[in-house]
Amino acid sequence: MIDSPWTALTSVEHDLMICASEAWSILANSTNDKDEDGHPVDLPCVVLGLVDRGWVEVHRLEPWTAPSGQTGATYGPPISRAEIPQVLQDPATWDDPEEPSWIGAVTLSVTETWRALNRQRDQATE
Repeated sequence: MIDSPWTALTSVEHDLMICASEAWSILANSTNDKDEDGHPVDLPCVVLGLVDRGWVEVHRLEPWTAPSGQTGATYGPPISRAEIPQVLQDPATWDDPEEPSWIGAVTLSVTETWRALNRQRDQATE
């Protein structure tokens, strides 16, 4: 039997993967400042670990306009790995923004690698 990729995650990684898996879940809402042992979370380090495994990408939300004229937000291009530590060091880039539209906020998205791991496990349990 193939183990779920979820089983090996720390509580902080688990929260971040839920953030990445849910459409429009904002990074600020995905974790608190402490891990399961009560230690401060090094968010850039944890996110880079997920990026290095190929499971998530980091994006800024950008403005979007539908053909009907309705406006909203969409994922911008992935932020490069080299830029992620600097972007996440400043909580203003990912914490609850004062702007209610969340434009410019940083969030995560799952990659096809993560989706494939979940599909592989689901097929093995059928």
